[in-house]
Amino acid sequence: MKQIKKGFLLLLMLPLLLSILFSPAGASAAADPPSVNFSAKASQEIIVKPQNADAIGGLDLHLVPKGMATNPERDPIDLIFIFDKSGSMNESGRNPKKFQDAKDAIDEAVDYFKEHGQPGDRFGLVPFDTKVSDKVVYFSIEDFISNLKKIQSTVETLSASGGTNYTQSFEMALGMLGGQTGGAAKPADNQYVVFMTDGEPTFSNYHEDITYTKKVFVRTEKVCVSSFLGFCLRYEDRDIYEDRKVTESVLVYNEIWQYTNSGVEFSEVYYYLNGRKYTIDQDVNETKRRIKQHGLNLAQSFAQKDIKLYSIGFGSNSEVDMDYLRKLSSVTGVTARQASQGNISEVFRAISGEIDTPSISGEITVDLNKFNGKVKLQDGANATINNGIATIKFDLKYPLNQSAPQPIDFSLPLSFTEAGDYVFDNIKLSYRDIDGNAVAPITHTPVKISVKDDAAPSMFGEMSLKGVINNPDNLIKVSGSNERTNEFNVNYSLTPNGLFNSQVNGNLSNIQIVQPLPSGVSLIPSDGVKLITGQDGRPAAQITLGQSINYASGKFSPNSLAASLNLKGDYALNNVKMPTAYVTYKDSRFGEQQASIAPANQFINLRVRLNEMGGKAYDGYASGVINKVDLNNNNAVLAQTEFPNDYGLKPKPIKDMEFVGDRNTAIKITYSDNDEVTIYLTPDFEMTGQDSGTVYKDGDVTNEKVNVDVTQLVAGKGVKYYYSIENPAGNLGWTEFDPSKSIVLDEIGKNTIRIKGEGGFAYNTPVEKDITLQVPIESINVSPNPLEMEVDEVKSFTVNISPLNASNKDLDIYIEDQNIAEYKGDMRIIGKAEGETYLVVKAKDGSGITVRVPVIVKDAYIALKEIKFIKSVFKIEEGEEIALSDVLIFNPNNATDKEIESLLSNLPDKVSVRKEGSEWYIIGEEIGYSTITAEAEKQRDQSKPKASALFEVGPEGENPDSGGSNGAGRW
Repeated sequence: MKQIKKGFLLLLMLPLLLSILFSPAGASAAADPPSVNFSAKASQEIIVKPQNADAIGGLDLHLVPKGMATNPERDPIDLIFIFDKSGSMNESGRNPKKFQDAKDAIDEAVDYFKEHGQPGDRFGLVPFDTKVSDKVVYFSIEDFISNLKKIQSTVETLSASGGTNYTQSFEMALGMLGGQTGGAAKPADNQYVVFMTDGEPTFSNYHEDITYTKKVFVRTEKVCVSSFLGFCLRYEDRDIYEDRKVTESVLVYNEIWQYTNSGVEFSEVYYYLNGRKYTIDQDVNETKRRIKQHGLNLAQSFAQKDIKLYSIGFGSNSEVDMDYLRKLSSVTGVTARQASQGNISEVFRAISGEIDTPSISGEITVDLNKFNGKVKLQDGANATINNGIATIKFDLKYPLNQSAPQPIDFSLPLSFTEAGDYVFDNIKLSYRDIDGNAVAPITHTPVKISVKDDAAPSMFGEMSLKGVINNPDNLIKVSGSNERTNEFNVNYSLTPNGLFNSQVNGNLSNIQIVQPLPSGVSLIPSDGVKLITGQDGRPAAQITLGQSINYASGKFSPNSLAASLNLKGDYALNNVKMPTAYVTYKDSRFGEQQASIAPANQFINLRVRLNEMGGKAYDGYASGVINKVDLNNNNAVLAQTEFPNDYGLKPKPIKDMEFVGDRNTAIKITYSDNDEVTIYLTPDFEMTGQDSGTVYKDGDVTNEKVNVDVTQLVAGKGVKYYYSIENPAGNLGWTEFDPSKSIVLDEIGKNTIRIKGEGGFAYNTPVEKDITLQVPIESINVSPNPLEMEVDEVKSFTVNISPLNASNKDLDIYIEDQNIAEYKGDMRIIGKAEGETYLVVKAKDGSGITVRVPVIVKDAYIALKEIKFIKSVFKIEEGEEIALSDVLIFNPNNATDKEIESLLSNLPDKVSVRKEGSEWYIIGEEIGYSTITAEAEKQRDQSKPKASALFEVGPEGENPDSGGSNGAGRW
């Protein structure tokens, strides 16, 4: 029964929406399950059979992964670390840090499996130098954590000395994984070896048949041992031996040594028989070949048992033979990586992550039995041959919720002893699906290779990768930089091959190499190279070689050509292999030809790096994971992201990263599909009113309790969140809290809240905001209520606020209709026009308390409609004065504006007028008469009422009532 990996338990508990969120296009549930298909074709359909040599050809195999892994389960694993502790690991004591870096790298890998391991996993350690150390950590029946701790403690005690013996450590690992040596429990279905060395193998012990002369028992004879006078007195039995040549399997020791002063190498090959040491005279290079062949044989044993051998070459090209290590790993279907002191931990982490990633493992087999020995697997092929079946292993990693891995090409190099048509009709793909279930084998349609006595020469091509600055399996794209650490070269060597005899002659011209480009790799323009669209629709680089090759007298001139491509990685890549390249050329005798160039036995790995001050950096990977690393400490991982996560990262290859935001507190991530997300290095939070739901800004004031909620999480595993609050009640120190829950602020006064993250990618810089809580106004009372006044009257009022301890008693006071009344301040209102409006008294503390008091303005104004004299004719005596108020009538009498603005006489010499104070007087001057006209002040309607009367002046003493007409006289 499968175990659920601890690192993914959270995923199983998350709602469906979250699982969709972390799946491309939100469709993980509907994604096609992982599967594999393949195609096969001849590397060259027609090849020539030279008279005195085998024809050279082969099959090109194209593996196409499909689907997406969405199931977080994996089966238990067996994993053995093979650790080189030879003297070169610390350069004979001159560089102890090198050995310590290797120990630290093992330590990190073990820590990885402490976190990601599961019940049923088994871990072991095989340290070696000239021989396997006595500090082997065998599989344990204890829980895997205990065994991992034992590996860590054991590694720490190791010291560096001795030579380098790959093979015995391989044999030990084979024994442990097969259950013969130090086994515990049943071997797991998924078995791995992580093998690290910093040098080439110099020791190897293996059994070999040795023929030697040996005394062999023949018979027992009676021999006289005592005689007298020719008579035997006593006989004894005696064994009779003869010298005969025998062949036995003995343990042969192959050793390479080096003279300390000169550096010259020599070999010693020996074995023991009957306690005696025998030496074999053997060339140094032959000894090296035998040692390496022994290692390769053991790697093939790993492959036959479906054990994956990851190799790590810890050193420069002059120290380790990476081609050899790649061969060892590739026959088991996985990769070899080159490491240095600067990235050894990175390499161990990468391989650990691969082992922990769901995968499809399988093989492509080609049955050669039908050809009765006429078709053979070439030496040096990255394949195994067993019972006439050639096998190529593969292991395809499927990171969760990511697109299928890129296609991978393989080459199966073959040799043919005779001319003829060879039909390969038993090419099969076999594999186990992501859940470990065997899938029905897929048989390919037949592929034919014709071997002819005379045909166009073949073009044998070799491809190799070389980094411009970094190794191709350790490329780094530095964001915002022109560094060339993500660039690499593809180097080609073309060798013409296969002339029927020395009589033929001709030339090979129009030679071009077409190299399809993997996704995420682009061409750097150079002379003679252009970007084209290949036959499969993918971008491809076309190299035009300016040279031709002539052939005559059984020789080619020149006998080889070289070409190169300059490429760069555009986004994070994981174990990407260059596709098969094709060389096209024209043979002068047979016309246009095409041959394939086998893909380099190297993988391309690239991470995207964003440098930070202080020797720190962020490394983004093809899985979408980001590590924060310490560049000054062997790239030690300081923090790492994870999937699933709640801070926005997606499981897609990372293309670029850049700092954004204030003080570089966020990183914008650009993915391979140009999708963008932003992750944060500091948290942020929001302050929300409990009752109103209002989102408050820094420095706001409120009357309600406030919820503080984290709205911006910090990226990285294991981030912890802390808050502190400072307010009138005191200072609450840093307190850890759950960022999914609210912090409540309810203390009256200014509250300063700070939130910070620790761990993960957190800057540990607090984010601070202030909010002031106050006692709200609960009621406002205005008196009098309502307010009544007349136009132009000023009225005072009072305002009482409850409670008396309200924090903010500021009020907003205004009149709704200022045409009717106006607020003059100091709690005073003036009436402006008759009508009704409202006095509004509103609290400014945010409580929302508002009072509207009716304001009623009355108008006391009475318009003067008319004025008139009490008579139309008045008689007065000379010198007599009459007050106008005595003779003038106002209608209405209570009119507001009754002032006489003017009083005129048309004959003032007869009758004059005079004003004293506010009173007008009419005065008789001399006998005669005059019309007196009175005019009132202007009314609101702009009218000025008028009135006139005739005043007749008579002699003094004359009775004013005699002789007058009706209505005449003073009254």
